[in-house]
Formats: sequence, structure tokens, C-alpha cells
Amino acid sequence: MKERRQRAILTLVATRPVHSQEELVALLQRQGFEVTQATVSRDVKELGLAKVPIKSDRGDEIFKYVVPSAAVNYVSRLHRSVAELVTSVEGSVNLIVMRTPPGGAMIVASSIDEASWPEILGTVGGDDTVLVIVRSPEQMPVIAQRFLDLKGTQAA
Repeated sequence: MKERRQRAILTLVATRPVHSQEELVALLQRQGFEVTQATVSRDVKELGLAKVPIKSDRGDEIFKYVVPSAAVNYVSRLHRSVAELVTSVEGSVNLIVMRTPPGGAMIVASSIDEASWPEILGTVGGDDTVLVIVRSPEQMPVIAQRFLDLKGTQAA
């Protein structure tokens, strides 16, 4: 559970600006994790997350969490492939079907397999379709939402 939660934290921090531990708690709870701020605080410390200054839309300086450089490459390949190549994400029972432009599915499938999410049994990548096999039907909506989060869209 801890490894899965920490992997989710790395993915969240790499795919969107996260400004506080409280915000991280809320995002994790949306993904089905039962966490407290104290647990997230320990995870942040163990993962070596750092807060760095960024410019807000209004031009003032705010802070966001960033992942250690070793994790950026790991998470960013999955994020990049999903964000740039996936055009749709749909789920049914314990399966998720993702569509890509022709030739993009194997790249996405490979990056999902490399990420080694424990909830995913495996993938099948065709030319323009990726089939993701999720361990249980209960986990499918959470995993589908994680892919939508990586893509930067919300479920309908």
C-alpha cells in the first residue's frame, strides 16, 4: 500500500503543480487512498520531494513540490506518452481501452509496463489501441482516472 501510495504521489507531483501537503492529501483521497496529512508528510520526506519557487498566473512567486531527478525520468516517460499520444480513455469491468494516433499504442503500452503499477496486470498495444488489464473491477475507475489525470483531462 505504501509503495502504491508513494508511486501515486510521484505521478501527481510530476503531472501537475501541487502546492501543499493538504492539496496532496485531497488528490490522493480522490484516487481512493485513505491518507492523513501526517502520512503524506512522511511520504514527502521519504521520497525526497522538494519545494521550488514558480511564478503564478498573476506573476507572484508561489511554491510547488518537485520529484527527485531520478524519478522525473521514470514518471515523465509515462506522463509524456499519455499526454501526447492518448486521445481517449474508456473503461469496462477490469479493462481500460486507450486510443492513440496510428503507431502510438506500442509507445504508450511500453511506458505503462515500465511504470510497473501494481494494480495493472499488463497491457496489449496494437497500432492505435492499448488494452490495459487491471487486477480488479474495483480498481479500474481509479486507474482510468489516473490516466486521465496524466492526460490532463477529467472523467465525463
